[in-house]
Amino acid sequence: MEQKMKATDKLSWLEKISFSGGEMGTNLLFTVMSAYLLVYYTNYAHVNAAIVGTIMFVSKIFDAISDVAMGYVEERFAKPGAKARPWLKRMALPYAISAIILFTVPDFTSTVAQGIYVFITYNLFCTIYTMIVIPYNSLQALITQDKDDRKTTGVLRSIFSTIASTIVNSFTMIFIGWAGNTKLSWTIVIGVYAVIALIVYSLCYVNTTERVNAEEDQHGQDDKKLGFVESLFNVMKNKYWRILTVNGIFSSAVISLNMGSMFFYLAYVCGKPQSVAIVGMLLSMPMLVLIPLSAPIVAKCGMKNSLVAGVLIMTVGRIIVGVSGESSLMMIYVGTFIFALGCSTQWCSYPLLCYTVEYGQWKTGVRQEGMIMSANSFGSKCGTALGTALCGWVLAWAGYNGAAEVQTASALTGIKIVYVYLPVILNILSAVILSFYKLEKEYSTIVKELEERKAVGK
Repeated sequence: MEQKMKATDKLSWLEKISFSGGEMGTNLLFTVMSAYLLVYYTNYAHVNAAIVGTIMFVSKIFDAISDVAMGYVEERFAKPGAKARPWLKRMALPYAISAIILFTVPDFTSTVAQGIYVFITYNLFCTIYTMIVIPYNSLQALITQDKDDRKTTGVLRSIFSTIASTIVNSFTMIFIGWAGNTKLSWTIVIGVYAVIALIVYSLCYVNTTERVNAEEDQHGQDDKKLGFVESLFNVMKNKYWRILTVNGIFSSAVISLNMGSMFFYLAYVCGKPQSVAIVGMLLSMPMLVLIPLSAPIVAKCGMKNSLVAGVLIMTVGRIIVGVSGESSLMMIYVGTFIFALGCSTQWCSYPLLCYTVEYGQWKTGVRQEGMIMSANSFGSKCGTALGTALCGWVLAWAGYNGAAEVQTASALTGIKIVYVYLPVILNILSAVILSFYKLEKEYSTIVKELEERKAVGK
């Protein structure tokens, strides 16, 4: 039956939801690690903060490199019609287990032993995360080439991602309190998240099919196996991939700057630390409504145009906060909501990136879902690292003092730079970069030509 499936076949709703639901498994565990691991280490497991910071810095370098390595492994060892899905089956359980042991630091008497445990478990989680997320991202380009279904799965992925981040950011500490607010409480709560992740990834594996590869094999085409260096250079030739990767670096840096400096801006520049929780909710919860509402607008205006518009709307929202937020709490909320409104079209980057797979195949004769998705993930992590580094560098340059209740004028200026000015600049650069993306209009012609090549056995 699978051999009769075509790459352009429409997906059933079961397959759309099963695939997109995997995003919840990804973000429940990754978001709780990103948002609360440092809190767990320092406040509950009593790990030295300097040790944690050093481990995370060193590990981030390895983590970014492992993305590209995993993309190559996926490409190199792919089997007909089974390039990405098998990795979900292999890594779903290890992913769940690695998250649990990450939040289960034993009561070591030795600081060295404690540091070794943290180093091993942190890198184990990050590596397994890479081994399941890179194939999962690749799967979106493998289950269908239908443009509408790629848009739909992009929307659904963003919805499930928002649900997961909202649960983690809004309720994790409440769950920890219910579980007793002890170190063991974290193991229990993370265990529940891990079970949910295991279930949704299993459903994703069971209810999806790699039609694109199956159809290529049906036409008797041999899967080309490139060496690592050749494969990487092949991806670099893809001009539309380069555009989206640069955009990914900028957008990830913006999000990193936003989350990393939000407390400082609200507490010190605006003098409203009590608004942090509300601003955090305004950034995530409205997305559950805004993302579905954006779909008909995207259908009419196009994904690239909607993505550019969203970036510019984010810029307007941040300018409103920067101009009037210091004197008006309501304007902070308004600006934050407008920023979230702009974020509601960010899901378009998923299907636009999938298009670059067919473009690369059309241009070079080789499909590279794994390398394209992994290299893009590498760019996103570089953007996150860039945003985090810029936040720290600027605050240090401006003379920010965490022990001081009142910051100097230069420190307040530094906070404004990282929360308002840099995101505005990076968003404008994103809009400029994205303006060169023309593949959306060319895509149908490219797919048609690929079909014609298959028909004649080229």
